[in-house]
Amino acid sequence: MPFVSGHLDNLLSQLVGGDTILQELDAEQLHWLDDAPDSEIEDLLRRLTECEPPDIAQTNLASVFRHLVYRLQPWRQGEQRKLPASMMPLVVQLYERLGRQTIARAYLLQMLSSSAGHEELVAFVDLIVNDPPSDGPGVLLSFGPLFQHTGYDPRSLFPQLLDAIAHPTVAASVIDLANYLTRQGLLAVHPGTERKQQLMDLLGAIVQRLGQIEEAPDDFADSREALIQQIDESVALGVALCDSLALIGDKEAISKLYQAFEIRHRRLHTEAAAALARFEEETGRKALIALAAEPVARLRVLAYAEELDLSDEIDEQFRTPAARAESELTLWLAQPSQMGIPPTQLELIDSRNQYWPGYDEPIDCFLLRFTYQVGESQYSNIGIAGPATHAFAADLQDLPPGDIYAAFAGWQAEHEDIYELDVNELTEQQRVDVSKLERRLRDDHFDAIQPMTLGVFLGDKVLVARATREGHSGIAVTDGHESLWFANRNPERPIRSPEAICIYKGRRLLRSFN
Repeated sequence: MPFVSGHLDNLLSQLVGGDTILQELDAEQLHWLDDAPDSEIEDLLRRLTECEPPDIAQTNLASVFRHLVYRLQPWRQGEQRKLPASMMPLVVQLYERLGRQTIARAYLLQMLSSSAGHEELVAFVDLIVNDPPSDGPGVLLSFGPLFQHTGYDPRSLFPQLLDAIAHPTVAASVIDLANYLTRQGLLAVHPGTERKQQLMDLLGAIVQRLGQIEEAPDDFADSREALIQQIDESVALGVALCDSLALIGDKEAISKLYQAFEIRHRRLHTEAAAALARFEEETGRKALIALAAEPVARLRVLAYAEELDLSDEIDEQFRTPAARAESELTLWLAQPSQMGIPPTQLELIDSRNQYWPGYDEPIDCFLLRFTYQVGESQYSNIGIAGPATHAFAADLQDLPPGDIYAAFAGWQAEHEDIYELDVNELTEQQRVDVSKLERRLRDDHFDAIQPMTLGVFLGDKVLVARATREGHSGIAVTDGHESLWFANRNPERPIRSPEAICIYKGRRLLRSFN
């Protein structure tokens, strides 16, 4: 196939050459990989193994490997493609050659876990035990397919994979996978049963370290970010260990679980309570039921309560859809990438059942006002839960609920005929469209118009511009038929062009759907 071979030679020219490579590959340049014959992919991998790692463009290599994972279609339960036997040694060889700091090599592990045949999983175990990924995102990529589909023999993984718990980056994921396979009934006996003493000792060490951090946090890290990372890694491993010891079911673990229960971190405290409840410890049962009142713990508590047949003992107010939505938003806000801690207060301001982009049936939607109170300072905004969990930086509190829903619907909507263009990168015809829409804004009594974005909504042109109206500055949006106006009511967190176009799109979508 000379056409495909031409693609391959061009691709290699974009991969090999180190600092001389100036252009990043885009998706259009890689589509041919999805349907290329296995022989071409094997040739690509073989030629890459012959290159020196410093000469390979890492960002482009990650894009290529991502497409090779896509070929295996790991999300199709029971219909995943297998990695050809002749490619497997090349994948392993490439992984070993690229080195720990290479951002792309986690995708090679993902190829093995996606294919999930016996030989691939044995190779996966060997690499994880002897040369694991060095960062959290790489670990998630590597292990993800093993949680997404279960059409493989877990005996190809365990108990050998437990040797990897010596590596902090993968320890929690290894134990989580063992717990998951046991809970799903794919393993009759938890693979950690023969190593229960090692797991108990490890939990004891984690609890001791977290206790020391609680007493003197400045002694353990030079920065807040480093401290948070240490705590997150320790808590994740502690949570996995509590669950594993509960599933193993040996009562020798109870004393260690009580030690974990004393840690103030809510996630580990909740997990220890659930583990104690599984051992029919009254302290754990009562604590688990009480924790349902706390939004940050509620979803996990409800899941364990159902598993342990305790749901009826939890107050009904904490089992409603609105209570679950409150918990979903709290967990999202508490992520390190968002606010980092749960809000001080949550208040439901609106709920409705409606059609929503991406859903075939109406779905319950919830708007919640969240507030952070730190001393005399206060921060509030509106978030959504239900069809999505999200909050904007812009202050939406002065908008009516319909427009707030619209902002989130427009943000979530994806369609090839709905997109935005920067006004500085328009064609001549598109600039003519902007001029026409500017005239409409002037007709609607807007002044000082500064075009920012030209949107396209199912063929309609939409202008977003800075403007003034009656002496107030803000953002105006028009499609030539109707105009929207968002005054700058909060100068620190005003509604900007991205939020304004989302509200416009969401209005039209929700109006059409409902």
